[in-house]
Amino acid sequence: MKQWMKSLLLMGTVLVILAGCSKPEAPKEAIQSSMTKAMDMNSYTFAASMGINELELPESITGAQDQAILDMIKNASLNVTGVYQADPMQMEFTMDVELKGDMSMKISVPVVMTQDKIWVKIPNIPGFPLGELAGQFVEMDMKELAAESGVEMPTMDIDKQRKMGQDMANVFFKHFEEDKYFTELKKEDVAGLPEDIKADQIVKFYVTQETFEPMVMTVVDKVAPEIIELLLNNEEYRNMLQVTKEDLEAANQELKEGDRSELREALDEFKKDVTVNEISLTTVLEKELPVYQTANLNFGVTQEGESMKIGMNMNVRYDNINEKVEFKIGIPTDALTVDEVEEMFMTSY
Repeated sequence: MKQWMKSLLLMGTVLVILAGCSKPEAPKEAIQSSMTKAMDMNSYTFAASMGINELELPESITGAQDQAILDMIKNASLNVTGVYQADPMQMEFTMDVELKGDMSMKISVPVVMTQDKIWVKIPNIPGFPLGELAGQFVEMDMKELAAESGVEMPTMDIDKQRKMGQDMANVFFKHFEEDKYFTELKKEDVAGLPEDIKADQIVKFYVTQETFEPMVMTVVDKVAPEIIELLLNNEEYRNMLQVTKEDLEAANQELKEGDRSELREALDEFKKDVTVNEISLTTVLEKELPVYQTANLNFGVTQEGESMKIGMNMNVRYDNINEKVEFKIGIPTDALTVDEVEEMFMTSY
C-alpha cells in the first residue's frame, strides 16, 4: 500500500510539473517571446488591410455638401496580399486601394522586390489616362538611383529590418506594466478573427484615456533613450533608418534636458480636448508565432462645443509559415527602365 501511495504521489508531482510547463506564458512575456520566434519565419504568405471605421466631423469643418466625400473616405480601404521568402530574398505583393460611393474606383499596384531591385506595375487610374504605360512594370535599381541622387540607399535586407523591428519592440514593451497595459483575450473577444485560426494564445496591448499620459512619459523617459542607445550601438540600424550618430546624440541630449513640467502641461491640455477611446494591438499566437495582428486607433475631439471622432483599423495575417511558397507574379522580364518611362511620358504629354 505504501509503495502504491508513493507511486501515486510521484505521478501527481510529475503531472503538476508538466501542467506548469505547458501553461501559456504571461501576456507580456508571450508578446516578447513571439517577437523572437518571428525571426524564424523564413517564408510566408500574408494579407493585410487598413481602413477608417469611424469618421464624424462637424459641419463647420466640412459643410453638408461634402458629406459624399466624407462617406467615400470612410468607406475607403487598402488591402495588401503577398508572398515572402528570405533566401534568396524575394517579396511580391499587390496593393488594392478601393473607394466606394459616387466616385467609386479600385486601383491595384503589384510590387516585386529583391535584394537590390524593385519592380512596380503602373496602375490604370480612372480619369488619368497613361496610354501604353498603364499595366507595364518599371524596374528600379536602388543603388543606381541612389548614386544618381547623390544619397546612400539602405540595403533592402528584410531580415535585418525585422531584427531591428524586433529589438525596438522589445525595448518598447518591456517598460510597460503588465497589469495596466496587457490582457489576455478569448477568440470570441476579437472581432473579425478568421475562424480557421487556432489561436493558442491571444494578447492585447492597450492604452486608455487614463493610461495615455503615463504611456507618453514612459516613452519619453525610458523607451526613447534606450532606442537611441540601440541605434548608436548599431551602425546597420542607423543606415537602414538613414540617421547619423550626431542626430541621435543631439536627440538624446534634448531628451535629457527637456522640461518634463512643460510636457505634462501640454498633455493636460491635450486631454481636455481629446479623448483616447482606444489604442490597441491584439496579437494572436499559434505555436508562439504571431499569425494574426489587429491594431485599433479611436479618438474623440471636442473644441468650442463641436465634436469629432475618428477610428482606424489595421490587421495582418500570416499563413504558410516556413513552407515552400509560390510567387504568382515572379521577376518581370519585360519591365521598362525609369528613363524609358520618363521618355514615354514626356512624348505622350
